[in-house]
Amino acid sequence: MDISAAEFRKNLFQILGEVEQTHKDVVITKRGKAIAKLVFLQNGEERDPLLGALAGLGRTMGDLTDPVISKDAWELD
Repeated sequence: MDISAAEFRKNLFQILGEVEQTHKDVVITKRGKAIAKLVFLQNGEERDPLLGALAGLGRTMGDLTDPVISKDAWELD
């Protein structure tokens, strides 16, 4: 089903209920162009397994605002 963004905003809870019951996707359009897709998720099984997979594995070393190259590297003899 395609629906305009204005109609989606106006009937949000009704549309969410329909998606929950029918499990059918809803394409949201703006000026006739598809901009988003609302899909039914059952128990989160369709979530992207890579999303957040690397959370907590990285760390910041040093000051992020420091230049990457030292000032001395830019000086010419």
